[in-house]
Amino acid sequence: MQKSMLYSRFITLFLLCIAARGLAQEKHRDSLHPLTSFSRLIGGEWHLGDSYQVFDWGVGKLSVNSKSYFVMQGASKLVSEGNWFWHPGEKEIKGYFTAVSMPAVLFDYTTRFETSKMVNSLITYTAAGKREAYTEVWEFVDEDTYKWILYSGDAEEPKKIMEGTYNRKIQNE
Repeated sequence: MQKSMLYSRFITLFLLCIAARGLAQEKHRDSLHPLTSFSRLIGGEWHLGDSYQVFDWGVGKLSVNSKSYFVMQGASKLVSEGNWFWHPGEKEIKGYFTAVSMPAVLFDYTTRFETSKMVNSLITYTAAGKREAYTEVWEFVDEDTYKWILYSGDAEEPKKIMEGTYNRKIQNE
């Protein structure tokens, strides 16, 4: 009987060790996932003037969903939505967004993270299929602020065409 009890405790301890190791590996894998840097954007609303953005995780944290709104006459109007994801074949972060009430109807992102920046190579398309290339940089100032800069032209001779500062507002503030 004592042998059986000892064996049972050994099996329980063994299974707990396996479970703990699995959780540690999963946590380590999550910290290495290419989308991990998006975590700083999750939660709250990011406001710039009469517009704001909301970010949340997709299923299994394998994508990041984003919605953009314009505030008109006190009401929020959804004007863009899409998501970023890690493309395993291309080995890069891709993002696709659709939009209404804007000159562009499709945004095609290729994204990389640098120390305190998110850098996007961005191709936009109009409804007629006209293509424009941009570079978009998000400089993270602190946990609730990022500076957004949009450049036109190629990477060798970028021209700043727009900029602004987004501030996070947590609901119920």
